[in-house]
Amino acid sequence: KGESTMGCTWYSCKVTGAVDAPVLLSLSWALLVGFLARRSRFCTMGAVRDLIMFRHFHLLTGVLAFVLTAFALNLALGKVNVGFEGQPIAHSAHLWNFLGMLAAGWAFALAGGCPGRQIFMAGEGDADSGLFVLGMIVAAAFAHNFGTASSGAGIGPYGDVAVYVCLAVLLALSLIHIRKSA
Repeated sequence: KGESTMGCTWYSCKVTGAVDAPVLLSLSWALLVGFLARRSRFCTMGAVRDLIMFRHFHLLTGVLAFVLTAFALNLALGKVNVGFEGQPIAHSAHLWNFLGMLAAGWAFALAGGCPGRQIFMAGEGDADSGLFVLGMIVAAAFAHNFGTASSGAGIGPYGDVAVYVCLAVLLALSLIHIRKSA
C-alpha cells in the first residue's frame, strides 16, 4: 500500500544505503545538519585550503568535530571496522581506492569546494553549484549503469578505464586553467 517501484513509502525506503530508513526522520536530520553545516560554512576542501594557505584552523575545527562525532557514534553503535575488509560497500583494491579518491578530490578542488558545500550553494540558487550537483547525479547514474562503479566484489569491469579517463580530463582542465590564469 503506497509503495513505489523503488520500495519506498512515505515513511520508509528500502534501497542501497537506506535500508528501512524512516523518511521523515531522515529528512528532519538532513535539514538540521544541512542548516548547521551552512551556518558554520562547513567545507572539507575549504578547511584544508585555509590550513595550508592561511594557517587558519576555524573551518578545520568543524571537520574535526564531524569526524570525532561520527567516530563516537559508530563506536557507541559497535560499527567501527578499521580497514577495507568487511566494509558494506568497499573493496580491497587499494590502488583503485586511492586513484578514485584522488580523482574525486581533484574534481572538488577544481570546482571550488566539497560536495556538501556544492549542495548547500545549489540550494541557495548558485547556478554553477547546481550544475555541479547535477553532474554528480548524472555521473553516479552513468557509473552504475555502464559498469564503472565499484562494490564489495571489486572494481567494475570498466572502473579502471574510467579512473584513467577522469584523471586525464582533470589534468587537461588543470593545465588549461593554469595557462588562462598566467
